[in-house]
Amino acid sequence: MLTGARIGYARVSTNGQLLDRQLHALNEVGCIKVFADKQSGRDADRPDLIACLAYLRAGDTLVVPSLDRLARSLQDLVTLVSDLRRRGVGFRSLHEAIDTTTPGGRLVFHIFAALAEFIRELIVEGTHEGLAAARARGVKLGRPPAMTPEQVRSARTLLAQPEHSVTSIAKLLGVSRSTIYKYVPELSAGSASALPITASPVAIASAGDDRPSRPLPMPTAPKSPACPTCGNRPADARELQLHREGLETVWLLHDPDQPGRLVERWHCERCQPHQVEIVMCGLCGNTVMLGADLATGSDDQPFQLPELAMQWLTGHGWIQRPSSWYCGSHA
Repeated sequence: MLTGARIGYARVSTNGQLLDRQLHALNEVGCIKVFADKQSGRDADRPDLIACLAYLRAGDTLVVPSLDRLARSLQDLVTLVSDLRRRGVGFRSLHEAIDTTTPGGRLVFHIFAALAEFIRELIVEGTHEGLAAARARGVKLGRPPAMTPEQVRSARTLLAQPEHSVTSIAKLLGVSRSTIYKYVPELSAGSASALPITASPVAIASAGDDRPSRPLPMPTAPKSPACPTCGNRPADARELQLHREGLETVWLLHDPDQPGRLVERWHCERCQPHQVEIVMCGLCGNTVMLGADLATGSDDQPFQLPELAMQWLTGHGWIQRPSSWYCGSHA
């Protein structure tokens, strides 16, 4: 039996509902302090509940009028009460007559915890069975491709017509420019299949004894709703999709402040450079874009991958084999 203070917590879902009945019940059992929220139980961010849990000390008992006033689900309830027990805090629910400061109350909560775990395992098992059944039916799981085969064929057909630019085709098909480059790699003279093998000392022609023993991980775009380069924020769901597609690919540019070095940038659909070369993994399609003065190829002069870009790629686990580059996942 705990001998500390009894602390109450009450909740109603809307401002129009009254807390009087709950407050009276908590005061009747000797709560010296009561915290109360006026918002839905589905909302995990309840200020007074957070304050109440922070106020409790070892030996105290948290008292609620009923279980549904505290938790959103059985699993949530078990988690909250288990955390309280680890802190040496008891729990009592008046309506259900549960009191974890007694042996009988602790037994009930052991049963609750076992039931919550049973439900969780049933959900996991059902999910796995559903996925297996879907695979057996030939359903392709995971994220759908950004472009369908028909869109890729249409893009290739339009690209053969001089009046169509990559930007206009991307807008017509409803995808970003970087997606067009990814699904139509022959667009750029710098695609994986077109990049020439050079005699640069950082080019690797085999399994790569010269590669760093621990290559750097591929950089990821900053987690922000705004473009990290131009600050643009998508105005609707369609713009958001194009925005995310554009930010999936890293761009390499010369560092304007430190000559001889590269900087990594991420561009949304609105600020992507127009002159680009693309390095694509020959197996999985992972891409790195070379922008601005790194993209120096022309019809008269075949593109040569700059040594700085090769150093960056090999430093991040990429490897060059005859006619193709492969990212660190396949090198």
